[in-house]
Amino acid sequence: MRIVDCHVHQSAEADAASVLKAMDANGVDRILVCSPKERVSLQYTREKLLLTKKLFDAAPERIGGLAWLEPTIPGIRGLAREALEEMGFAGIKLIPDHWYAYEQRLEPFWETLHELRASVLIHTGILYGNDDGSRFCKPLYLEKLLHYPNIRFAMAHISWPWCEECLAVMGRMRAAAGHDRTRWQSYVDLTRGTPPHVREQAVANAVSFCGPDRLMFGTDSRVPDGLAKQREHIELDLAIFAKLALAEADQERIMSGTADEVFPGKG
Repeated sequence: MRIVDCHVHQSAEADAASVLKAMDANGVDRILVCSPKERVSLQYTREKLLLTKKLFDAAPERIGGLAWLEPTIPGIRGLAREALEEMGFAGIKLIPDHWYAYEQRLEPFWETLHELRASVLIHTGILYGNDDGSRFCKPLYLEKLLHYPNIRFAMAHISWPWCEECLAVMGRMRAAAGHDRTRWQSYVDLTRGTPPHVREQAVANAVSFCGPDRLMFGTDSRVPDGLAKQREHIELDLAIFAKLALAEADQERIMSGTADEVFPGKG
């Protein structure tokens, strides 16, 4: 089975050969790496994008990049365009960092991503960082993106603890698309956050309500730290899929097909 990890973080310079070796050990075919976080500086954001570009340029068929951008930084719209049109990033990574997605000040940023037909991985749910930032990360606020239908977005972590709100947003976006799956903007990133006592039910609910073609597998692993938890997460989720009696084609769709579709490779 092909496996794509849609949610890997980069914390420092990483050697592609070492990353590929760890992926091979874990049975992973492709990863999407979020560039290191930068909250205030356009210059440092660009430097961090270039760090990730160096990594995925060394193995573009197996490593893709997600450009982590802070929308409130002056000049960030031009860097978003550069990341997607020139640097080769597969998409954008966002964390609502003391801003709400519906704020008027963000509309120029959303307009740029709409023009670029960007695919975006957005943190939703509890946030163990960025000070007291969790309240900005409720999935309901992403209803704003109805006004930017060219943007495809995935809600990370099934939005835990707001898993049912995440599915409600999925239903809202599906209805807005007239139940036309080719126009439906939203996806769910199953990357953990959900603790063991709710994980199986949360995944089962997402499969039932959204369908496997709207779900993508991720681990929140890190490079250059060896992707240590990646294999464990693969095995845990495959065990859940087995309990749910998911067809092999549906499992493969979740484990690789959706991410490959939303964040296609450049190699």
